[in-house]
Amino acid sequence: MRILLSNDDGILAPGLAALHAAVRDLGTVHVVAPDSPQSAAGHAITLRRPLSVRRVRIEGPPPLTGMSVDGRPADCVRLALRKLVSKPVDLVLAGINAGSNVGINVFYSGTVAAAAEAAMCGLPAVAFSASMGEQLDFAPIAAHCREVLDLLLNIPLAPGELINVNIPPLGDGRARGIRVVRQSTAGLDDVYLPHLSEDGTEAYRLGDDYAFLPADQADTDVATLAEGYITITPLHIDMTRYDQAQQLERLNTDY
Repeated sequence: MRILLSNDDGILAPGLAALHAAVRDLGTVHVVAPDSPQSAAGHAITLRRPLSVRRVRIEGPPPLTGMSVDGRPADCVRLALRKLVSKPVDLVLAGINAGSNVGINVFYSGTVAAAAEAAMCGLPAVAFSASMGEQLDFAPIAAHCREVLDLLLNIPLAPGELINVNIPPLGDGRARGIRVVRQSTAGLDDVYLPHLSEDGTEAYRLGDDYAFLPADQADTDVATLAEGYITITPLHIDMTRYDQAQQLERLNTDY
């Protein structure tokens, strides 16, 4: 199996190294990741400048050799699949992100975007994120990621399938279990803080703390992750609302 591994925390991120160590026995793992942190980059791509690529070796254990790209996570996957990886890839993995990607945060997530880019290219892809809490060691998180990946590969994953996986804070123990759940659509309760720029221009900075607004959270990724379960949420690229499209068909007109 040939695996492409990327992330949004950057090529030096410990979560990337941990996931690489957890899956490297599955086959050949190609690592192509941003050269710097790209959290909340979403599905942005670089259009008006060239992308620089550098070969990077990170001493382990185990050692990791990959390529860094001065672009977004989606850039890394696009460029890897089109130019940097010479043979066809069977599976794309993204992560492990330092922080959960649940609810509407999947739209902001560079980790999910990297996996989504692969799905758009017709490849099965899994995004892994972890709600860190006080957890500083990625090894037990990566062990859970491998456990989930093995389950998914046994199904197996079909071309173009996109799976979002989130690991709860582990503390000194393990997750309570695994749950397949829907994505929450609850909004965010966040705040923009006044920020005085050097030239005196009015400015605002998005605060670090946020919470999901109260909503119907039963059986969602947000609520289930908070209960200590690993969440698995299948996503799809097709954003069409078919029920509404059917209602709007009466607007069809020929000119």
